[in-house]
Amino acid sequence: MKGTKKLAWLGLLLVLPVLAQATTVTYSALTVRELGNFLMNLPTGFYAIAPAAAKNMMDTVDVFILDVREPNEFAGERIQGAVNIPIRDLPKRVGELPKGKPIIVYCKVGHRGSMAMMFLRGQGYNVQSISGGLDGWKNAGLPVVK
Repeated sequence: MKGTKKLAWLGLLLVLPVLAQATTVTYSALTVRELGNFLMNLPTGFYAIAPAAAKNMMDTVDVFILDVREPNEFAGERIQGAVNIPIRDLPKRVGELPKGKPIIVYCKVGHRGSMAMMFLRGQGYNVQSISGGLDGWKNAGLPVVK
């Protein structure tokens, strides 16, 4: 439990800069408390999904694919069907995401994707982050659009 608390605090420190950039959104004490509760109770695997499992899910279920990298990274290569919302814009654009379907999020290596996943989970979204991000996806031999 002690390691989980340290990890939860680390996660909160990683998410706070994203939340702080949201100039048009105000977060209540309840939202902050709920985010803290969420981080304290992260399950094993932390809602990560292996690239092959993500691809299988994309092929069999209607999912929303979210790329949280910068637009220039997205323009270079991406997963087919992904929508680009840079992580710095996510708090003010969260309303663009569907609540009724699973979301698979990714970035380059997994850090921004994990932060986005934690933020979105705290907002009530059903979201998983691709382990290893786009690099993990490509290392698994899965296709990208260039």
